Amino acid sequence: FKMIKYFNLIEKYYPKVNKVQLDKLRMLYDLYRKLNKKINLISRKDFENFYLHHIIHSLSLLNFINNKNIKIIDLGTGGGLPGLPLSIFLNKCEFYLIDSIKKKIDCVNSIINELNINNIYTINSRVEDISIQSDIIVSRATSNINNILMWTKNSIKKRGVYLLLKGGNVDKELINIKLNHKIIELENIYSEEYFLNKKIIKIYK
Repeated sequence: FKMIKYFNLIEKYYPKVNKVQLDKLRMLYDLYRKLNKKINLISRKDFENFYLHHIIHSLSLLNFINNKNIKIIDLGTGGGLPGLPLSIFLNKCEFYLIDSIKKKIDCVNSIINELNINNIYTINSRVEDISIQSDIIVSRATSNINNILMWTKNSIKKRGVYLLLKGGNVDKELINIKLNHKIIELENIYSEEYFLNKKIIKIYK
């Protein structure tokens, strides 16, 4: 069963993972595969890399979030990434998964129900139209950084933090960013080749 190598990786990088969490992560593959036939949540040609490219990539943010009573917005969550896998590990955090496309939010809702996850709230809306004050905003391949900061200026607390998953060269995007920020290279977290050009941009509000 070829998925076993991915679960070995998850346990290698996140040794505190427990059986309940692993079982939920295991169920994700079939749930996404079924939904993906109806609506393109994850690139179909990339689906066999589901755990490495999507789940383990999302989990990289665990290194920067404490499991305590805080509010986290996942902006443009699409198929629930990175918020859904993170919520399985960070069960004390409240997650708000936001997307303007209703079909995608419906899919995320069906996964949440199947897995019985109770720390996620989904919102079918544009983030500019909501007024949740979050401690952290996460996002994966949603838009450029400037847009994200502009859209969310009313939905992050004064000392909030952005954790944005990005690929490639981000220097251009960061030129106009006045807020303190740092670039975290995922190759310093993971040794798999896929992560060579991947980054987390951490921005301090």
